[in-house]
Amino acid sequence: MIHRLVVFALLIAIPLVLSTSALASEIGYVDMQRVLEESKLGKVAQANLQERFGDEQRSFAEEEAAIRQLQQTLERDKPLMSSAQVEKTEEEILSRIKQFEQDFAKIQQQLAQAQQQEGQKILKPARDAVISVAKKRKIDVVFEANQAGIVYLDEGGDLTDAVIKAMDASTP
Repeated sequence: MIHRLVVFALLIAIPLVLSTSALASEIGYVDMQRVLEESKLGKVAQANLQERFGDEQRSFAEEEAAIRQLQQTLERDKPLMSSAQVEKTEEEILSRIKQFEQDFAKIQQQLAQAQQQEGQKILKPARDAVISVAKKRKIDVVFEANQAGIVYLDEGGDLTDAVIKAMDASTP
C-alpha cells in the first residue's frame, strides 16, 4: 500500500516538475570525439602521438606478421619436421609471443599516458569553446553526444561544428 502511495505521489509530482521553466531551457550537445579529431588542437595532438608512437606501431605490426608467418610455416611443415625441430620452433613462437605481449603492454601504457596528456591540452580550450558557443546561442544545457543515456538528439542542437570553429579561431 505504501508503495502505491509513493508511485501515486510521483505521478502527481512529475507534471509539476515538467511544467517548470527548467525544461523550457535550450539544450544542445557536442560530439567531443569529433572535436578531438577535427579541431586544429586535436589534429596537432594526433600528429604528436603519431610522431611519438608511429615507429613502434609499425614495428609491432611487422613482428605480429612475422610470428603469424612462423606459425603458418610450422603448421605447413610440421609433418616433415623432426620432433626436436617442432619443439624448438614452438618454443621460439611462444617466446616471441610472450616478448611481443610484454613490449606491447608497455607501449600501450605509454600511449594511454601520452593520450591523456595530449587530451589535457585540448580540454580547457574545448570547454571554453563550448561555453562561448552556448552563450552565443543562448543554450542553457550542453550534453556530450556520445555519453550513455541520451536516446534522441535533434541535429538542430548539435554545437560540434561551431565548437570546432570557435576552438580553431582561438588557436594560433
